[in-house]
Amino acid sequence: MQTVNRDRLSANSRITLTAFVEGAYLPWTKEERRASTSKGHHEIWINHLRDHVGELRLREFRTVGASRMLRAIAKERDLTKTTLQHIKSVLSTIFTYAKNDGAFDGANPVDGVLIPWDARQPGETHAYDLSQVLQMLDWLLPLVKSLVATAAFAGLRLGELRGLEWTDYTGTEFTINRSIWRSVVSPPKTRASRDSVPVIPALAEILDEYRRSMGNPETGVVFHSGNGLPINADKIGRRVIRPTLEAIHLPWYGWHAFRRGLASNLYAMGAPDKVVQRILRHSKPHVTKEHYIKVFDRTVLEAVEKMQAQIEELRKSKGDRQQLELRFDDGFGQPATTASECSTGNGFPYLSTIRPAVGQQVFSSCIGSN
Repeated sequence: MQTVNRDRLSANSRITLTAFVEGAYLPWTKEERRASTSKGHHEIWINHLRDHVGELRLREFRTVGASRMLRAIAKERDLTKTTLQHIKSVLSTIFTYAKNDGAFDGANPVDGVLIPWDARQPGETHAYDLSQVLQMLDWLLPLVKSLVATAAFAGLRLGELRGLEWTDYTGTEFTINRSIWRSVVSPPKTRASRDSVPVIPALAEILDEYRRSMGNPETGVVFHSGNGLPINADKIGRRVIRPTLEAIHLPWYGWHAFRRGLASNLYAMGAPDKVVQRILRHSKPHVTKEHYIKVFDRTVLEAVEKMQAQIEELRKSKGDRQQLELRFDDGFGQPATTASECSTGNGFPYLSTIRPAVGQQVFSSCIGSN
């Protein structure tokens, strides 16, 4: 009440959460956030949150209410933990904005909310290995082939593929200057994303062939269908790539599987995590390690085969040592000493040939002149 009496809160704190989100938060996301992010938050609010909020006032919202809300949403829709985490993130961002707007005071009530432990686990994400990519390229025509090769060998995101222009390509690298989502052109996702990407000769060869087929353009978007507008990669995936892959018995996992594949292929070849992070242009290394690097079955097989080879090598080495210890030098089956020659006082070496008792180890000994 002291906070209210001091008028530290804005008038928005007296309105309902629904009125605040639709009147203040969603318009703010359209102005301050990427178009794809704003659309995602709007859909989560409409599809999952709005019906559960009711007439609850903004300042009355508590952690227990958010927890019950997530459990109810999970029970109604059978959502995965990943989706529930996204819903929680949007709700938390709403209150973060409310605090910055002066409409809410105190700790964010969503921060301590737990995801229901019995929610459905998310499906496995996939990555294309190098042999699968090369098999695809053998079957695709120049436009789609160059699009797939750029995704697989340079790891560009889908929006970056659509925003790539010929002026961004030097023959040895790409400079990532823009991303296009639907018809909205925006800067790359993060500061780390606005970096150059190396182009290997295999990719340069495919791109140069495609460029010649398009009349050697100097400017304009790289991937288009002839009208100069950025290509609809999702439609290409559904109508061209998926049927082609079905014909050669390969699955279509979507465009992001090429980006995960690049990370996984580099890692399998021995590239350090930090190098993989730099090529994918992630701002945080844990994102690369936890969500992009996949361990292929062949890599697992190669690892255990190396371990088996190491075991056999150690066994052989052990056997060789045992053979050396069991050499005979007196013709009567007596074990030879392993002693090195010792010099006595008169300068002549003497070796001990004392037979050890059963179970005793053979030790070297020097016999002096006495």
